[in-house]
Amino acid sequence: MSDEYIKSLARLRGLRLAAGMTLKQVEIKSRGNWKSVVVGSYERGTRHLSLLKAVELCEFYGADISALGQFGESEVSQALVLDLRQLSKLRELPDEIVTITNRLASRITSKRGDRNGTVLSLRELDIETLEVGLGRSTGEVLELLKRRGLLLIERGLPLSH
Repeated sequence: MSDEYIKSLARLRGLRLAAGMTLKQVEIKSRGNWKSVVVGSYERGTRHLSLLKAVELCEFYGADISALGQFGESEVSQALVLDLRQLSKLRELPDEIVTITNRLASRITSKRGDRNGTVLSLRELDIETLEVGLGRSTGEVLELLKRRGLLLIERGLPLSH
């Protein structure tokens, strides 16, 4: 597990504590939707926390997913452009990176009202969200996206494919 992922899990526990809840109270308040043993496993890092579950749990605590992804100085300093056409082509593959990136891209386009459907500018927070969802560092996330041909522009320069 990367240091960033471990820090995000500590923040997840912090959100629960800030909400004034024990693990058992989370289970009760959620009417069993969030089992105490599962949430505890997420917080300890003994169970994989998917991006979707992280978003849902943050919403349950009344927080935004960005509360888990504020890792300080980021390696992402300039624009990153995601190729939504390529992402669409890869959607049928049973690939966690593609699945999570697709979910995030859908959520971003919905929230931003951006429906041009060909490219998506990724902001620093978007990359941090992918870090949390994939349990990887910024560099690893960028490399995984590049290998799949999903990044068109990195740090203001077109990528050569």
